[in-house]
Amino acid sequence: MKKENRTSFLIILAVLMCSVLGGCSRITDNTDTDAPTAVGDQPHAEDYEQGYDLPVDSTQQEEAEEDLTEMMELIRAIYEDTEKGTSVNAVITQDTAVNMQKTVGEEDVPAAVSGSDVNMLNYEVMDHFLKEASEGQEAETVLYRIHTDGTVSREKFTFDGQDMYSLYTKGRWTDTMEPECGTSSYSRINEWKYTEKGWFSYEYCTAQPPELTEVIDAYEMVRIRPLEEEYREMQTKYLKPIGYQGNNLLSSEWSEENMEGLDYNGLYEYFYKLEYGKEIDADKCSEGIPQDDFESLMAEYLPVTAEQLREYASYDAENKRYNWVRLGVGNYAPNAFWTSVPEVTGITENEDGTITLTVDVVCEKKGNDDFYTHEVTMRIQDDGKAMYLSNHILEDRPGMIPDYQYRCGE
Repeated sequence: MKKENRTSFLIILAVLMCSVLGGCSRITDNTDTDAPTAVGDQPHAEDYEQGYDLPVDSTQQEEAEEDLTEMMELIRAIYEDTEKGTSVNAVITQDTAVNMQKTVGEEDVPAAVSGSDVNMLNYEVMDHFLKEASEGQEAETVLYRIHTDGTVSREKFTFDGQDMYSLYTKGRWTDTMEPECGTSSYSRINEWKYTEKGWFSYEYCTAQPPELTEVIDAYEMVRIRPLEEEYREMQTKYLKPIGYQGNNLLSSEWSEENMEGLDYNGLYEYFYKLEYGKEIDADKCSEGIPQDDFESLMAEYLPVTAEQLREYASYDAENKRYNWVRLGVGNYAPNAFWTSVPEVTGITENEDGTITLTVDVVCEKKGNDDFYTHEVTMRIQDDGKAMYLSNHILEDRPGMIPDYQYRCGE
C-alpha cells in the first residue's frame, strides 16, 4: 500500500472507531470557544465531543437555584407538618405529594408527582413545548416534580431546533427544614419522542462502554396528557399492586378453564397486601404458609379450588403447607420488563356483570408506552375487591414476553 493511501486509510479507520465507541459523543472540528449558542444560552450539540457532564452556565445555575428555592419555600409548611416515616430516609404519602404539587401548580408551571398515579398539573405548557419541538421549532420549558421522599426537582428542557437539552437541579430539605439545592447536571438528550398517548419518553446521553464496564439505562418517561380518572382508579386499585414483577398474573395467558400456569406461590404476597394492607412476615412465611391460610386467600381473588391449588402450586402435603421463598437471587432475573407498569386504556362492561380492562404495558426503562397489550377480566365484589377471572395477551409473539421464572420452581 502506498504511504499516502495508508495514511488516508488510518485516518478513516480512526474516525469510524470514534463514531462506534463514543456513545453519545460527536466528532467536531469546531475549535472556536466563542461560537454562538442556541436559544436560552444552550450550546449547540456539535460544540461538544460528548453529550453528558456538560458545563453549566453560572447564570443558568443561579436561576435554577433561585426558582427551585422559591418553590420549596411555598411548600415548606406542608412538608414540615406531614408524617415522614421512621426510617433514616423520609417517605411522604401520596396525599402529601399531591398537596405539594397543587401548591407548585398554582404558579402556572407544569408540576408532576413521581410515578404515574397522578395527572400532571398545567400539562398544557409541556404539551405545547413538545409539539413545538416535534415541529423543529426552538422552545424551552421547566418541569417541577415532587418525589416520594419529599425532595423537589426542577428540570429545564431546551430545544434549539436540532437537539434537546436537560438542565436538572434537585432540592432537598436540611435538618432544620431549609431548602438546599444540589449542583445542576446538564446533558444533551440522546433521543426522545412524544407519543400519541401523551407520554414524553427520553434518553439522556451518558457514559457507555468502553468508558464504563456496562451499559447504562438512562431512559425517563413522564405522562404529560391526563389519563381518564376512571382508568387511573382501576389501574391503581386492581393492577399496580400486582404488577409484572414476582408473579405472572398479568403476563401470562390464563382463564378459569386454564389455571395451571399461574405462579400461586409468588402471587401470595401480592394478594396478602391487597387483603390486609401490609407486607407479609417474610421470616415467618419462609417456613411455609399454612394450607388453610393459603387456600382461603387464593379463593378470595381467583376462581380456583383447593384441589387445583394442591396440584398446581408448590405444596408440601406432609406438612400441609405451601412453599414460599423471598424474591431474590436464584429465583429472579432482573429485567426492564418486570419494572413496567400497567395502564388502562379501555373498560368494557360485560353482560354477565364482569368487566374487562384493556391494558397497555408501559415499560419505563425502555421508553415504550405499549410494550404489549393485554385484557384482564374481573368481577368486582360487593366489598370492592376484585375476583380475577382471566388474562388474555393480544398479538402474542414469540419472545415478546421474557420467560417467567417460578418462585418455588415450576
